[in-house]
Amino acid sequence: MNPNNPKASGEGARLEREVNRLTTERGALFDKAGAKFGLSDADQERLTTIERALDECFLARRQMRAGLDAQRFDREQPFFRTRQARTPTTR
Repeated sequence: MNPNNPKASGEGARLEREVNRLTTERGALFDKAGAKFGLSDADQERLTTIERALDECFLARRQMRAGLDAQRFDREQPFFRTRQARTPTTR
């Protein structure tokens, strides 16, 4: 994510690997459900667990992005919008 922050980039890579692993497993369960017209109770429970874990990964990714954005805006000059007086235009 941020090449200057090795912790953030390592955490981002870990999250990316975890999301890929979970989505692959989720896809396999959906394929299994399609082939067998449904899932067993154990598979359905595993699917629920996978979807919960994916939600947590995406939440962690959003929080990491928000933290990086906050750092970036702290370093930059804040943008202040000032009201500029409009000058009447003549035709």
